[in-house]
Amino acid sequence: MFEENYLGKTDSTFTLNFSTGSAMVLAQYYNLVRYGRAGYRYIMKNMQANARVLGEKLAAMGRFELIGPDEEQLPLVAFRLAADNGYDEFDIAWQLSAERGWMVPAYTLPPDAQNVTIMRALVKETMSREHVDTLARDIEEACATLAKKGGAHEAESQKVVTGPGH
Repeated sequence: MFEENYLGKTDSTFTLNFSTGSAMVLAQYYNLVRYGRAGYRYIMKNMQANARVLGEKLAAMGRFELIGPDEEQLPLVAFRLAADNGYDEFDIAWQLSAERGWMVPAYTLPPDAQNVTIMRALVKETMSREHVDTLARDIEEACATLAKKGGAHEAESQKVVTGPGH
């Protein structure tokens, strides 16, 4: 049995799987054949540009610290709160999901860094620049809402560790 942390909740899983399916690899190969090298490159560059814009918008808010290299190869943005605001990344993920329908997961890092929580926004092929603008605005609004009402998750300093599994 394994425990995994997803969206602020620890769940037990009984899955024993050491490999992933090939469907995503086949889908990427199909896209490469369908669009050709130039078309596929255009799509990937657009996804990277949208991820860069999202990162810039999050950094400009002053609430977040971007995680990872400046020249990210993958079309994603990893970030975390820059300061204690009375709410945490799990609260933001919940707020975005509940009120806006966005799935921007929050995770704690692996052992030896488990006190660090990050969020990850994956920019997909179907995500337009308008979607990026909307997501950034919705993240800002979620933070504003949480600043008013406070977070639902316990602060790290308030957590009490009990039981044999800790």
